[in-house]
Amino acid sequence: MVNLDLIGLTNALTDITFHITDSELKKIKIKKGSYHPLREINQQELLEILKQKKINCYIAGSPANVILNASKLGLKTGLFGTVGFDDNGRNYIKTIRKNKIIPFFNQIPGQSGYCYIMISPDGERTNTANIGVSSNFDFDFTKLKETGFFHTSAYELATNPDKLKDAIKYAKNYHVKLSFDLADKLMIQRQRKNIESLLEDIDILFATEEEARELTGESPLRALTILSEICPIVALKKGKKGSIVRQGKNKYQIPIYPVKVKSTCGAGDAYASGFLFSHIKGLNPEES
Repeated sequence: MVNLDLIGLTNALTDITFHITDSELKKIKIKKGSYHPLREINQQELLEILKQKKINCYIAGSPANVILNASKLGLKTGLFGTVGFDDNGRNYIKTIRKNKIIPFFNQIPGQSGYCYIMISPDGERTNTANIGVSSNFDFDFTKLKETGFFHTSAYELATNPDKLKDAIKYAKNYHVKLSFDLADKLMIQRQRKNIESLLEDIDILFATEEEARELTGESPLRALTILSEICPIVALKKGKKGSIVRQGKNKYQIPIYPVKVKSTCGAGDAYASGFLFSHIKGLNPEES
């Protein structure tokens, strides 16, 4: 029996968000605007910079952001995730419940995952993470029969590809539609074969221009054509240039609302939330 509109599977991370200068990013040896594993950056320099910063903490993980926003919009939602028996883990589950999201969560020994979100003066987001126990995906995926849509991303595929594939297999067995976000250029580089093997299962694909180019080796518009021949609906996100949504041969240019950019963190997730909410409510791709 379907009683939820949307269920997500996330790396359950707590975002530790703070502002950073371009020169400080250079000290950490991290490229602005993308994800980097914590082991590949100057962690000692990062900790020194953190001592001088005002930080804010939020529950996160890309699919979790989508589910949280979709719940606020009014969808009945659920979320798979794993946290530890620590303050971050307890706060994560408490916040999920507070936002009327059904938690399909595991709590296990170990540290809950966290992600440093560094916001540059131009609003660009750069991040690095300690996954912690969030990579444990030992869930009861039969819960997916309770929903119409399942959403996740390439971040989760990179964390635990076998378990994520199991989840998608369960979803398809129950005729649940799959929404998937390509997440980041680095994730595509590291999980190309796995992503390509999943494309035919994806009903709604979200990608930035950079991600689409990385996946196909073609220009963004050509990539959109290629991907829309495999996935029923593809949303190509173009940042300040808006987006293009394609369903089959129908292509829709979506304009922007001009705003002052404070932070790009979670912008793509918010886009997916709004699109999925409208699509599930029966609006066409252009309206969604």
